[in-house]
Amino acid sequence: MTSVDIPSAPTGISLNPLNWRRAWLGMDRSEAVQLWAQTAQGQIILHLAFAAILFTNPLIRTNQAALLGIALVLCALFPARRMMLLSVLGTAYFLLKPFKQEPFYHHFSEIWAGIGANLPGTVGFVGFGLVFLVFAFVMVINQTSRKVEMIARYPIRFLLALSALLAVATVLLPQSHAAFSASWIFLSYLTGSFFFLGYVLLDSRSKSALPRHQQLGFVRPVWGYGHVPLKGPAFLRKFEAKTATDLAVTRLKAIKLAVWAVILFWVWEIAFNRVLFGALHLPQLDTAIAAGAAGAAEAPAMRWLILAADFLAQIIIFGATIHIFVAVIRMLGFNIPRGMARPLSSRTMSEFWARYLFYFKEILADFFFYPTFQRYFKNHPKLRLAFATFMAAFVGNVLFDLIAGSPSFAITGFWPTIEAFYSYVIYAGALTAGLIWSQIAQKKPTAQDGWLRYEVIPRVQVLVFYALLQVFDDTTGSVPVGERIDFFFSLFGAAP
Repeated sequence: MTSVDIPSAPTGISLNPLNWRRAWLGMDRSEAVQLWAQTAQGQIILHLAFAAILFTNPLIRTNQAALLGIALVLCALFPARRMMLLSVLGTAYFLLKPFKQEPFYHHFSEIWAGIGANLPGTVGFVGFGLVFLVFAFVMVINQTSRKVEMIARYPIRFLLALSALLAVATVLLPQSHAAFSASWIFLSYLTGSFFFLGYVLLDSRSKSALPRHQQLGFVRPVWGYGHVPLKGPAFLRKFEAKTATDLAVTRLKAIKLAVWAVILFWVWEIAFNRVLFGALHLPQLDTAIAAGAAGAAEAPAMRWLILAADFLAQIIIFGATIHIFVAVIRMLGFNIPRGMARPLSSRTMSEFWARYLFYFKEILADFFFYPTFQRYFKNHPKLRLAFATFMAAFVGNVLFDLIAGSPSFAITGFWPTIEAFYSYVIYAGALTAGLIWSQIAQKKPTAQDGWLRYEVIPRVQVLVFYALLQVFDDTTGSVPVGERIDFFFSLFGAAP
């Protein structure tokens, strides 16, 4: 939602909804609203309104909303100690909620039952979490002391190698072995916080790095519900509000974004869940793929409709989710960029990738693209760009999900877990090819090309490309890859 200048206020209260919309979108640029937001009354109202949004937003769990509410209150009362408070709360969140996937809690409970001497599972979480934080603290110290030069120079490669060794141990060791329990627990902690810790380690080199003990609180920040970290603490400090006016503007932007997230959620819930997928019985994509494999004879036009609806629904719900967490961070006092910004307006494949899930793209760029781009094929610009894109969009993309799911080797088995990634490998490969072509060969349209070739055709091409990719965007293995391939070709009239 783009901010616009507020026109001169008319006499009385306008009944024109367009004027309300302009006032809402531009309120963070209104000097009068900024001054009000700095008053005690304004701050209380803004925080109460934001708390109401958090606790009534279905995308935020009650426990998560409570923790975020505590963070908001403390940061409002003690803004000068904002980073320290977030570090303490982040540490507590990590110790009490260490795993990213629910099956891991069940598996941990089985392990803990054998070694916990009838102690509550929370004792195990905290105990093993403290051990992991000691490991993370040693890694942070090594980044500046450089006692182990190789690890200090390549901390992410070390974490990757350690994760791989632990994953191998969980596959080869019998589950009754004590070494298996230790390996699986440490692997779960490490992979659940892999890129969060990675950003902490990279940030520890910067001039704006936090004190060492505070950095540990961002191994799992209070908003770190998913696998995608919204960058690291140095990034936050870059966007931290420095004045009362900056803080007021940031909070007003947070309110606007949080409301937009709620609107997107209910559009998704009503238009798609209740109407299209509910009352009108339009199958969701995976259901349609499975039905096609079972012999359902749907026309290609209907399959395209299913694909388009699923693609648009995914964009809307992803937008609602990322917006609410960015809004939380803004309300805490950090005016960070949005995580999604008008992806449907993209005219090139690479532009859509940057607009769609900004912070996921940043992970792939920070950990895979830039290190590759700075090191390889410096005398061959196109090859240099293509190879760096391959390392990010393919290697990094697949590794991101494989790292997060590697504790599943011990739960569902090694090969079943790997087989679940076959479809995603196709997705990542096609995405990589499209991005490389977009960056190297695609001519960026200009207004001089005419309305149709500038406003319509490029956007349609981009949306069709990413919608087709949606067929293969899966790491669960819930639908076999062969059925996905058959569905893909059926879109073009081929018999499944």
